[in-house]
Amino acid sequence: MSKPKKKGFFAKHAKSSAAMISLGIHAVLILVAISFVAVTVIQKEDKQFEAKPVNRPKQKLKKLQVPVKMKKNKPKPKLRKRVVVKNIQRKTPEFKMPEISGVKGGLGAMEGSGSGMESIGFSMPEMDFFGAKAKGEKVVFVVHFGPATISAGSKNGKDKYTPFSRMTGLTIRNRLEDLVDTLPEYTLFNVIAYFAGDAWAMEPNMQLATPVNKQKVKDWMDPVNPLEGDYQYCFAIPKEPRGRINRAYNNYPKRVDNLPDYSTKWAYPYSVPAALEKKYAPDAPGGFMHWGRGVAWAILEQKPDTIFVLTTNYIDGWNDTKTKANGEREKISDNNPRKMAKALSAMCLDVYGPDKKKWPTINVVVLAKAGKNSDGANRVLGEQFGPIVKSFNADGSVIDDIKKFMNEQEQKLYSKYMAEYGNKQSN
Repeated sequence: MSKPKKKGFFAKHAKSSAAMISLGIHAVLILVAISFVAVTVIQKEDKQFEAKPVNRPKQKLKKLQVPVKMKKNKPKPKLRKRVVVKNIQRKTPEFKMPEISGVKGGLGAMEGSGSGMESIGFSMPEMDFFGAKAKGEKVVFVVHFGPATISAGSKNGKDKYTPFSRMTGLTIRNRLEDLVDTLPEYTLFNVIAYFAGDAWAMEPNMQLATPVNKQKVKDWMDPVNPLEGDYQYCFAIPKEPRGRINRAYNNYPKRVDNLPDYSTKWAYPYSVPAALEKKYAPDAPGGFMHWGRGVAWAILEQKPDTIFVLTTNYIDGWNDTKTKANGEREKISDNNPRKMAKALSAMCLDVYGPDKKKWPTINVVVLAKAGKNSDGANRVLGEQFGPIVKSFNADGSVIDDIKKFMNEQEQKLYSKYMAEYGNKQSN
């Protein structure tokens, strides 16, 4: 019989071994717990700096030593009794063009005071027409082409004409061409020639100042009042073309061609419609005539911002006469510049509106007769045209010696004809 196996140590002490294992585990846990280190995160606040007030001495501000242009209110233009004209070697008229290059926009179509581009730095050119100066980008020239401009005076009630006396008309024509030649291409212009009851426009509408249209002015005026020839003046035309001209007055704008070789190349005859004459000048027996008809055409048909009038005298529709029993003419009413100024103002009110800044300037040049004292021309400008010039914030001048506006070639021709016809003219 075999002997039973002896139990091992752990078998004999099973309970106590388990206790020892449990005790060991707990001891380990206690050691871990004891060795545990708690980490504290310290969050530091941002440092703030406070500036301490420091007393510093204050200095007074000094004014800038820079010249400042002050814009002064432009005084109302005063009529000049006499205009001193510079030598023609500085080509007249003269333009003061903007320094900034480029084409000014709008061509008159943009609304606003003056030019639509002035607000962004552009300025309109200044035109000098025989001493009368004005700015504008839409200009109309109302020019006298009648006998008072080119005659050598009258004898027995009949005007005399010589090549020497006609040099005045030629010079006016040439300087007008010069001015048109210097117009920038973005401007608009037109011309009307007048005398008494005649007013003939170059074109019915404003023209851009392109080379083609500038040449058109020369072509239109080229035959007018030549220096030599057996004729009186450009509006003194025979019965046949006169009939066509008169019919065209009632059908404006109707072009009339085939005029005499001393008249304009063609014409658009204009008269103020009867209804408008009745509206604006109801008490004017003669209606709008002479320079007034040309200005009325400019306002009603062209709507410019600048008008230049060249004349030898003042005549308006309030000047009328009647024939007495002995055949003499008797004046029954006087020229009335204030009534004319009022009529033109009413016209502008309807065409341009109540803002007078949008109304055109009506600038006047009065021509003194060659060899005559200019006192009479000064009186015409100051006393008769004064209300018109003042009402339209315009400029005026007197041509006291047409020779001052002649170029070298014209002065030589003038001297030649003076030697030949000058004494005859004065007789």
